[in-house]
Amino acid sequence: MKFAVLLLEKFRLLIVNPFEGFGALQFAIAGGSMLVTVVAYAMKFPLGIVLGFVVVTVIHEIGHALVIRAKGLRTGFMVFIPFIGGAVTIKDQVRTAYDDAQIGLAGPVAGTMASLVALQVYKWTDQPVYLLIAFAGFVLNLINLLPIGSLDGGRISGAVTKWMWVIGGAILTYKTIKQPNALLILILILSVFQVYASILREKEDKFYEVTGAQRTAIAVAYFSLVIFLGHQTFLTLDRLEAMAK
Repeated sequence: MKFAVLLLEKFRLLIVNPFEGFGALQFAIAGGSMLVTVVAYAMKFPLGIVLGFVVVTVIHEIGHALVIRAKGLRTGFMVFIPFIGGAVTIKDQVRTAYDDAQIGLAGPVAGTMASLVALQVYKWTDQPVYLLIAFAGFVLNLINLLPIGSLDGGRISGAVTKWMWVIGGAILTYKTIKQPNALLILILILSVFQVYASILREKEDKFYEVTGAQRTAIAVAYFSLVIFLGHQTFLTLDRLEAMAK
C-alpha cells in the first residue's frame, strides 16, 4: 500500500504543464524553428517521413520539459535545428547529478515511446513510411544516449559510477556481438573514457553526491534503454533491408 502511494505521488509530480512560463517569444522560437526544420528536411526527404520524425523529436523535447518542470525548475527556450535535433534550455541551476540524469533520460524515454507508436502503426497498416519513422526515431534517441558532451547521455553519465560503466559495458559488449550496431560500438568506446571521468568526478563537489540507490536506478535505466534501442534499431533496419530486396 505504501509503495502504491509513493508511486502515485511520483506520477502526480509529472502532471505538469511543460510549457508553463512560456511567453509569445518562446512559442514563436519553438514554432518558427520547427517550421524551418520541416522545410529543410522536406527538401531532401518525403514529407510524410519528415512530419513523423519531427513529431518524434518534439515529443523527445517535451519529455525533457516535463521533468524539468516536475523538478520545480523553469524551462527557457525550446528550439529545433535542422539535421542536428532539438534542445530545451533551463533557466535555473540543476541541483544534483541525479536530477540532471533524470532530465537527460526523460527525452529518450519519451522519444522511444513515440517511435514505438510509429512501429505499432506500421504493424497495423503495413505502410513502410511508419517503419521508416520508427527507425529514424530509434536512431535519434540512441544517438542522444551517447555518453559525451551536452548530449543526453553526457548528462546521464554524471550519476553513473566507474563500476557501473564496467558492468554495463560488459553487457553491451555481449549485445553488440549478437547484434552488431555502430552506435553501440561507439557507446562502448565512450564508456571507457567514462570510467576515467567517473573517477575524477568522485573527487568533485556536492553536485555529484548521489546515493547508491539513485546511481543504480539511473544506470539500470540508461543501459536498459541503450540495449532496447539497439535491439529495435537492428530489427527495424533488418525489416527495411528485407523490403528493399
